[in-house]
Amino acid sequence: MTCLDRKNVRIFWGIFLATFFAMFGDTIPQSFQPLFIAGLGVSPAVIALIYNIRNVIQTLLRLVAGTLSDTLGHRRLMLVGLALFAVVPFLYSIAANPWVPVVAMMASGIALSIYFPPSEAYASSLFPPEKAGEAMGRYHMSWAVSSVIGPSVGGFLVGLVPSYRTMFVFAGVVTSIGLLIAWRFTEDDSHNSSSLTPAEQLRQLVRGFPSTMKKMLSNRKILVASVSVFAHAFCHWGLITFIPMLGARMGMSEFLIGLTLTANALMIAVSLPIVGRISDRVGRFTPIATGLLVSVAAFALMPLAPYQWMMPILNAVLGLCAVMVFPVSQAATMESMPPKDRGTATGVWGMIMSLGGTLGMFTMSGVLAFYTIDMVFYASAGFTLAAALVVVAMRGYFS
Repeated sequence: MTCLDRKNVRIFWGIFLATFFAMFGDTIPQSFQPLFIAGLGVSPAVIALIYNIRNVIQTLLRLVAGTLSDTLGHRRLMLVGLALFAVVPFLYSIAANPWVPVVAMMASGIALSIYFPPSEAYASSLFPPEKAGEAMGRYHMSWAVSSVIGPSVGGFLVGLVPSYRTMFVFAGVVTSIGLLIAWRFTEDDSHNSSSLTPAEQLRQLVRGFPSTMKKMLSNRKILVASVSVFAHAFCHWGLITFIPMLGARMGMSEFLIGLTLTANALMIAVSLPIVGRISDRVGRFTPIATGLLVSVAAFALMPLAPYQWMMPILNAVLGLCAVMVFPVSQAATMESMPPKDRGTATGVWGMIMSLGGTLGMFTMSGVLAFYTIDMVFYASAGFTLAAALVVVAMRGYFS
């Protein structure tokens, strides 16, 4: 990171490692969490709805959090979000009925909403404006790397401990490390924030919300970036829920399910910095369109895989497709706005992404209520194909 001075390097690594440990603890239970919730007497369709709670909350709060971080300072909201991340696994460890996972999903949604927009804006502010793609690529590696090891570690260790609940406690301890790192290695940046009070900022946000959305979505590049990330989240956000269900139908162990989820995250971690730099050179359209089109085939092939070992490969392909869409679309959004509005910009981008994930989970839970888990993946392929064709038709908007 030769483009940054020593202080900014330290702050960036503080944000990077805080995100790493928060997401490491969050992903440890991924291979068995849907199975744990099912053990509380919940049907597959309702499990999808429970998972969707955090998507709904993100849709409502991401823009608010991003805007407030421009007022309160990014670090303050980051610390609150990390504290909530640390609480979530401990809630699962004491769950005796389905209502506790509901509360945990609510806390998780709030944590995601108030941590990621400020941390993304904070990390981006450490880089020169023309390095937006590189900044987001390096930042997103933090959770991508943790997601590589989290599901596999959880899937492996769950066979060595007495119960799922023990693993949730372990995940809570790991997640707490992120809070300590952020507290120690990042700096208060409220001196760079707006002079408005939070209450004034919220009132201004509510009054100006229509005009803010109109202003941003009237920007052609932000509009097509929003369509792209909406389509990505609509189908990809359900993978951590639906892959364990599909794996169970295929007779896969928790460890192999964890490896399948890890393959996705591993590909994301490996390709993030590369794709970010490439998109800075070749433009945003080519990676986004390619990612959407290739993911159509990967979604359609997953239920047809004749061998279990094919599942990690197909999910790795989806991981690469994800990197071609979400950080590139985020870079397109942020580079279209002045630096002082990047908190709001990433908040809008995150709100649209969360809306896509929310509507996708609602849609797929409806599909699951009437059809098999296989149909969820076929429906994802069909929707992604339609969205990809729309993005291709809007190619000129990237100019």
